[in-house]
Amino acid sequence: MKKNLVTFVFTVGALIFSNQLSAQERPVSFGFKTATSLSNYRLGGDMQDFKSTMNIGGSVGGFLKYELSESFALQSGIDVYYKSSKLKSKTDNSFNKFKSFGVEIPVYGIFQGELGKGKAFIGAGPYVGYGISTKSDGKNMFKKNDGDLLMNRFDYGVGGIVGYDFGKNWQINVSYQFGLADLDKAKSGSMKSHGASFGIVYKF
Repeated sequence: MKKNLVTFVFTVGALIFSNQLSAQERPVSFGFKTATSLSNYRLGGDMQDFKSTMNIGGSVGGFLKYELSESFALQSGIDVYYKSSKLKSKTDNSFNKFKSFGVEIPVYGIFQGELGKGKAFIGAGPYVGYGISTKSDGKNMFKKNDGDLLMNRFDYGVGGIVGYDFGKNWQINVSYQFGLADLDKAKSGSMKSHGASFGIVYKF
């Protein structure tokens, strides 16, 4: 499933760029985006003795929107993110703070319509992610600690987005991601990403 999602995302990206060169009559917008996020982990198995609380993070990246018709578009890009969350024990209230840096590539199918001087839209689609660094209590969670590799670098899941395009240059959006990959390598527990963000986009 992981390979299929990665293949899908990059195939769609390649089609967007190739079609842009051969079909200039279809408007394409691209630019920069930034977002503020809240994220935590959904825990299962042996990790149910802990509670993951949401903390603030953020992201910056590039943006691409390809108008396939008046009512449908593909929206994608690449985000460099920072996420943080507290993992709190339910028994003694002790906690560790997780701090993560990485890269994500979302692809959304967008349904849109004229509203005022711009376009309102709603969409959904998959995403893939790669963790560059995740640390907790000073330990790198991607490296061996006491003989164990604690977390997976690769993430994938599904997401949704709602937003508004202000004319040609500006967009605001709210997005949600539901991780499907188990990031904890321990077979007795599970740890899946979960988060929402508010973003601002400047388009060229």
